[in-house]
Amino acid sequence: CPECLRIVPAEVYAENGKVLMHKTCPVHGAFKSLLWSDQRSYSGLFKYETPGSPPNPTFHSQQGCPYNCGLCREHKQHTCLAILEVTGRCNLTCPVCIANPSRVKPEPELNHIEDTLKKLLKSEGAPTALQISGGEPTLRKDLPEIVGLAKSLGFKRIEIDTNGVELARNKTLAENLAASGAGGIYLQFDSITEEANICLRGKAQLFSLKEKAIRAALRAGLEVVLAATIVKGVNDDQVWDIIRYAVKRKLRGVNFQTFAASGRYPPILFNPMNRITIPQILREIQVQSGGVLKVADFIPIPCPDVRCSVLAYTIIAEDGRLISLSRLVDAEKIIGLHRMPGDYSHVLEALAQIRGSCFRLLPDSFDENFFSVSCHSLQDVWTVDLKRVKRCCIHELTIDGRLVPFCLYHLTSVNGEPFYKHIVRA
Repeated sequence: CPECLRIVPAEVYAENGKVLMHKTCPVHGAFKSLLWSDQRSYSGLFKYETPGSPPNPTFHSQQGCPYNCGLCREHKQHTCLAILEVTGRCNLTCPVCIANPSRVKPEPELNHIEDTLKKLLKSEGAPTALQISGGEPTLRKDLPEIVGLAKSLGFKRIEIDTNGVELARNKTLAENLAASGAGGIYLQFDSITEEANICLRGKAQLFSLKEKAIRAALRAGLEVVLAATIVKGVNDDQVWDIIRYAVKRKLRGVNFQTFAASGRYPPILFNPMNRITIPQILREIQVQSGGVLKVADFIPIPCPDVRCSVLAYTIIAEDGRLISLSRLVDAEKIIGLHRMPGDYSHVLEALAQIRGSCFRLLPDSFDENFFSVSCHSLQDVWTVDLKRVKRCCIHELTIDGRLVPFCLYHLTSVNGEPFYKHIVRA
């Protein structure tokens, strides 16, 4: 329930070509929200479903899902990406902030972080991809030490989730992070315009700071993925501009995430029946790019629930154009990239067979020229579905060693009350 957060039954149904969720709370009445703006594409998602790989349960939930996450026996998918919050401090006060960080909570010490990461290793049996987050993690002076600690424990894919402000101001930070073992940054990057950045992040001249952060990261050898929160009527007209910006600078990719009514946000930006959804973002990409990228180029990621994310793998050609792999390689081979991130061997083999006069502009080094565009549909209290939650593979790693599905971890009521009040956070 959006008001009291109790678990209530819901109906998902089609109406006027759209997919909606309707649910009724015995105390607060009925609620309805848009889930997916295109019924036809929604129905086509489910052919991509694959069996999950259940985790080793580390917590027993007496109340059942979604209470007492840890993960428990009801969860259907292991951890692909663990997100570790190392601080609640931040150097921005964004009007839109899913984390809504606190500035007063104590930060975990290095020994606590080490214990937490060891619990993750025990749960998964092997190192996962790791994202170090906050708040704003770059405010911790010992962030390179945290990265080095994770690296020493065997974590190979370590990424810093950042707004880029400190990276832009601290001339040695990016180099220190790279030297400690970080592989890249996941950079909050919502717009190339002043107006949208002020609306979403509350700070003027933010774009120039983002550019400085990107230059610093690239000089240090860090990969850069841009993360854009898309709000209808604010920055949905800029999705191709953001992609084009990233391609021009040979960044690793762009991830668009739909605005979720969790944490802190101006109520004027949210209408549950008139919200941005994945099909609308994909349509905007196709229209704004003039068909360089098309809706059909995007394939559901089958590791989480197929309604959570879609992704297009592309190659940056020698002349700077984007070429979608879905037009060159069978979709099943592309789906294999989701299952084995970083293993491009089967795709490279298929591409090698078509290199010729028609594709002479394909680069010699495919690995360095891969570029991904993804869209993630964040759940909030209006749209949360326990079937999706149980299949989640992106988990917040709490300092007491729990793994909590990302959307559930950040879920709040319409009054800002968190669903997981008891969770131990940074």
